[in-house]
Amino acid sequence: MNTKKRWLSFVLTSNDSFDELLIKIQQAFKCKLSSEDDEGRYIAKARLGGFSIKVIDRVDRLSELLCDENYTLEIEITSDEYFNYDFEKNIRKILNDNSILWERLVWAPDKLHD
Repeated sequence: MNTKKRWLSFVLTSNDSFDELLIKIQQAFKCKLSSEDDEGRYIAKARLGGFSIKVIDRVDRLSELLCDENYTLEIEITSDEYFNYDFEKNIRKILNDNSILWERLVWAPDKLHD
């Protein structure tokens, strides 16, 4: 079976610390995030019904040159059931209703075609 993954990525504009942001996201998505240090950058993950979420810290502790201006929230889906505007709209509503600030989003496919 060929499973296609797709990502819905949000650029988060929060001025909160990474830990404060994780608390907001856990409350918003009603889940517990598991955090790990991935080569100098904290990444927190949770598997939810039908999709998973990943929060990526903007700070890279290995080098200031590698730091980002914003946090990133990645929603990974593997089912076409969630590859639609209604799913995107629901995620945007969850973020907005929980005062999680974001400035843009993008859908990304499993792989780009030539």
